[in-house]
Amino acid sequence: MNIWKASTLGLLAALTIVVGKDGYSSAAAASGGERPHPVAFDWGMEQPHMQKALDDLRAARHSLELAAEHKHGWRAAALQHTDAAIQATVDGMEYARNHPHD
Repeated sequence: MNIWKASTLGLLAALTIVVGKDGYSSAAAASGGERPHPVAFDWGMEQPHMQKALDDLRAARHSLELAAEHKHGWRAAALQHTDAAIQATVDGMEYARNHPHD
């Protein structure tokens, strides 16, 4: 085996150890070191994933607005679909706020 293969394997092993250690410690920190409770969703909490999706959809809409208009109607269609997705996300969040146990 030549020196380059040996050094590549050594670096790969070191990288695997470093990344694996960080992934394990991040997972342990995220879980708080405790076992998860059977009921993991608190009905009184807001919806962080839906809010993130809404923010992303609004950012996508902004990008579409800035795009050049010559797309043979596809840009306008994408804007309409994005508006519909934004409205559906808002409606879903409102429904969840008004019906917390559904």
